[in-house]
Amino acid sequence: MDLGIEYTDDNESSFCSLWSRIHKKIDCVELFSNPELGDDYFFNRLNIKNWCNNVDDILNYIKTNYNYNLNSYYIHMICNNENSARLNKPKFGTMKILSLDVNKYVMHSNKYIEIDIVDRNSLKLWIDVFCRSFDSLNIKDEVRTIISKQFKKLRLLVAHYYLNQVKYPAGCCLLFEKNESIGLYCLGTTHDFRRKGVGRELINNAVKMAKNNDYNSIIVQTLAKERYEEFYKRLGFRTIYKKMLYTFYLN
Repeated sequence: MDLGIEYTDDNESSFCSLWSRIHKKIDCVELFSNPELGDDYFFNRLNIKNWCNNVDDILNYIKTNYNYNLNSYYIHMICNNENSARLNKPKFGTMKILSLDVNKYVMHSNKYIEIDIVDRNSLKLWIDVFCRSFDSLNIKDEVRTIISKQFKKLRLLVAHYYLNQVKYPAGCCLLFEKNESIGLYCLGTTHDFRRKGVGRELINNAVKMAKNNDYNSIIVQTLAKERYEEFYKRLGFRTIYKKMLYTFYLN
């Protein structure tokens, strides 16, 4: 595997592990599990980086021993035609991993949007905006537990939108650093403030933070069927590799 891709993929895996109640490597399969997050394709996952001949046995073992009342795990596999052909599981989708050269990025400011760096005193606000942005109010307690515990490992940003001189929470994101790479995660906007430049303004500030910490690029992931890839590409991101996602039903 290309070293740059390996570092990028490890950044994503390490970030996911922060959200896991169970994180375990079983031969060539890396398991991330948190039943409190529900049926989530990003966090309840099985990573297969390098194929091993006993994958089917490992999956059966996981099905028996790591069910936790989940309906399914989602297998993440870097695109490889040979390995994909071996895995006889329903395809869930394609994840695109994109990179942005922060030194070539063109800033565009929006006078109606203000971005704040989140400290411990404003964690409650970030958690609320995250859960409303991703329609995840049902997991708010678990998100609060995770973000509070992992706060020192993350850089959290929250967006406010000024409308009729009133300041409204409008979006959020976070940055995570690992293995010489920095990833942008949890980028979301609340329903009332979508398509108003909030996401772009959050990316502007994420880019500034990356540059200030001597990174040359920043990484994002997007599921192809969610149709955000073109948004990122308009900002200068380019696809560096892809993953195939498969549904592994447990029941």
